[in-house]
Amino acid sequence: MMETLLRAAAYLAKAQHMDGAWGDGDPFVCARATYALEAAGGPELSKGIGVSHLEKMQGEDGRFPGKSGMFTDAACTAYALIVLNRFNYSKASLPASKAILWLLEHQNADGSWSGRNAAKNAYTTSLCLRALYAYNLSGLAKYRLGLGHVLQKVQDTGFFGEPVSHVYGPVLNLRRIGELPPAIEAGFLKYAVAHTDKAINEGRVADVAYLAGTLGAIGEHTLRTGCVEWLRTVQGKDGGFGKEKGSESDPNWTALVMLAITGHL
Repeated sequence: MMETLLRAAAYLAKAQHMDGAWGDGDPFVCARATYALEAAGGPELSKGIGVSHLEKMQGEDGRFPGKSGMFTDAACTAYALIVLNRFNYSKASLPASKAILWLLEHQNADGSWSGRNAAKNAYTTSLCLRALYAYNLSGLAKYRLGLGHVLQKVQDTGFFGEPVSHVYGPVLNLRRIGELPPAIEAGFLKYAVAHTDKAINEGRVADVAYLAGTLGAIGEHTLRTGCVEWLRTVQGKDGGFGKEKGSESDPNWTALVMLAITGHL
């Protein structure tokens, strides 16, 4: 397992741009790659440049604006906060305090933070809650309002009928903040059993990583081990991972797999 992570970390270090960014410069990808290197004990230089560049991507209003269209400003800002917290940025630090204020000011009246679509709304909102939780702000009324919104979403009929990319996030993030209802955890286990073999057979690397990371978070080891072992077999010759088996290596998906393997998703 260590060899897999070392090769992936070497790929990320090589794929990093001179300014510290990865890929198209989206802050979510920069945060994820920096976090993956930190979790796997990657090169100190790459981690340092990555977190420094992440800080530079913050807007004057406090948000970390998305660039690729894959991740919303709220998701980028929340994930940046989670990663900055890993690098000991306190809520009194300027980057963290500005980002927290932006999140609190841009919460919707129903408690949510806007996602790209209704199905992803629970993902974005739960990620924002995880960011606030990391900075010990779970006592805020806005936090409780957001939590109520996410809990309603995950208990809606049809939640477990959504694709893996829609389901894993709310379950994972609720677990990270200690608010995952037992019934939803049990529901996810059934969902994972039903979807893991299909995802593996279809070569969907990202989905297998999402499942592995969430299974690890809720303490399921047998199914998770099978996911992780399969992920090792689809690592590219360059050390990276693509979104699907056989696809070109990409920093975002490589970092995702690293975080799933290390248990830090």
